[in-house]
Amino acid sequence: MVTEPVQHAVRRVDDADQPTATLGDVDISSELSTRSVRRPDYERENRAFASLALEMSKNPRNMLQKLVEVAVELCRAGTAGISLLEGDVFRWEAVAGVFASYRNGTMPRTASPCGICIDRDASELMHLPDRCFPALRADPRFVEALLIPFHFQDRPVGTVWIVAHSEERKFDRTDERVLRALSEFASAGWQMWKARDTAEEASRRKDEFLAMLGHELRNPLAAIVSAVGILTRKGAPGGSQRAVEILLRQSHHLTRMVEDLVDLCRISQGKLALKREQVELKSIVADAVETTRERIERRGHQLSVELPPEPIWLEADALRLAQVLTNLLDNAAKYTPEKGQIQLRTWRENDQLLVSVRDTGIGIPRERLDSVFNLFEQLGSSLDPSAHGLGVGLSLVRGVVELHGGSIVAASEGVGTGSEFTLRLPLSPKPLTAAVPSEPPASVALPPSRILLVEDHEDLAESLSLSLSFDGHSVRAARDGPSALEALKSFEPDIVLLDLGLPGMDGYEVARQMRGRCKDAITIVALTGYGQDHGRRQTAAAGFDAHLVKPIELDELRHLLADRAAIGRRSGALTTAH
Repeated sequence: MVTEPVQHAVRRVDDADQPTATLGDVDISSELSTRSVRRPDYERENRAFASLALEMSKNPRNMLQKLVEVAVELCRAGTAGISLLEGDVFRWEAVAGVFASYRNGTMPRTASPCGICIDRDASELMHLPDRCFPALRADPRFVEALLIPFHFQDRPVGTVWIVAHSEERKFDRTDERVLRALSEFASAGWQMWKARDTAEEASRRKDEFLAMLGHELRNPLAAIVSAVGILTRKGAPGGSQRAVEILLRQSHHLTRMVEDLVDLCRISQGKLALKREQVELKSIVADAVETTRERIERRGHQLSVELPPEPIWLEADALRLAQVLTNLLDNAAKYTPEKGQIQLRTWRENDQLLVSVRDTGIGIPRERLDSVFNLFEQLGSSLDPSAHGLGVGLSLVRGVVELHGGSIVAASEGVGTGSEFTLRLPLSPKPLTAAVPSEPPASVALPPSRILLVEDHEDLAESLSLSLSFDGHSVRAARDGPSALEALKSFEPDIVLLDLGLPGMDGYEVARQMRGRCKDAITIVALTGYGQDHGRRQTAAAGFDAHLVKPIELDELRHLLADRAAIGRRSGALTTAH
């Protein structure tokens, strides 16, 4: 019988009420040619087909349901449906009319007249089909059924069907013609629906890849950053200073690369939230220039910056706009041969701010100007083998600019002529009070604590343990959940730094068990490569007091540890660092 996803008012008929028959007694396909044909209403049909075409362009799956509603109307049917073949069963993807509540019900292929239609790949007209297919026995009865298959790549994948529930209603060639036209719509709609699902799945997998890539890179980055922190402490050998500078520069570069990947993932998922405030353009430009200065000077470029004499105010996320300009300046430095020219220029145009970054670099072929903002576009490597990157910077730039209500365009006369990127942003009125610059965090003097570090990445665990030991803390390291729970008894820590991605028992379960044993006596801090809001909610629910995103900044960790007493009160609010 048909699987019923919801409760139905249709009364099922006992099998004994109906005589059985062979398929030959039920199948009367040839009778259509002998029946009189009703006068067609082409105007009404055209209106209905136009509405289906419009719906298909918006939502092809919804169009399938609208299609069967049109079939009921145009063919004066009691019920109409679309059955999709999924493995060995048919699923009623769309149903209208008397049996509309059976939508998404299933029926075995061998128990359905749709199976005959698919096997023969031909239109079928059946009289009292429940005599041969007992699964159709219901009240009102399926008196006459007209079925037409639809295809994908010349293979039947489903059927469109209409049913009459009285002996007086007989289908004819007009009904067959209309239903055949609707089967073409069903075929196109099914293909568009599947294509859209495939594209959305590919997009989802891409987002997962980006998020996972960022996560996997963060562990080695965290180890590098911690090791650099140790080497730059007082007492480090003087001859190591050059190596320290290289390590520090590369770790910051890798960190920026990872953050770009993670931010791009958030933009594509609609999850990147801007922290808008009144900001002055000069400070944003200064941050971007300072961030890229080392690369620009190392390649011998000359950078000129032109700003309007008066202050320019924006309602924007200063960090994100600095990220935009940093990416543009970085690209200019990277794709310009040594000792080139880079110009950053800003000016007003009505109620908009225009920012231009121009260089004397390798340029962009005109036919590729529209594609330079595409994700993973690797233009530079094809023109200059020494220029390389992930191909995400300009895609991220466009996403952030558009989130600010702005736009960005690329211009170039071709290969070897340099390039120019111009962005437009809406201006903001001058604020009534001047913005107060934020003070850098002061160094924190920490009382010694007993810290249990639970981290399966060996280098990260060792470097972070050394850093904490230098600060005067007593540190015990554990590599997995069971050993962490054992250390909880033998070491009696004040604070637990707990990685979420442990082998076997994950960090969430470890935290729940620790919280059950110690209640509020300890502070538990999550260490993770993921910084999304839902991850923070999960850690809060599991009993964590705070959430740190790798690579961990030591000053940030020191401030959190200094504030552990306030965190330990567990007011229910989760302290978040990122």
